[in-house]
Amino acid sequence: MHQRPTRSELIQLINQARLDRHISIRSAARIAGVPAATAQGWLSGRHFPTPALRPKLLRLVEALELSDHLHPALWLDDPPRREISE
Repeated sequence: MHQRPTRSELIQLINQARLDRHISIRSAARIAGVPAATAQGWLSGRHFPTPALRPKLLRLVEALELSDHLHPALWLDDPPRREISE
């Protein structure tokens, strides 16, 4: 069974795509229509967009051609990490 990527994995993918395309944080923020500090917070993994800002993150995802990596459950909280015991 294929697991959905976690939010942090998705953010890493978005940030790497941004870096690969030589897009600055300020340019990414312009694409998304948010302040640079907000984009920096998202792309560093410090926070995930609030419900009101989610469409703006999706603009950046679309601009980076990563829409195929979105999972319908993206906006749900990440599942807790399970401890592996032997």
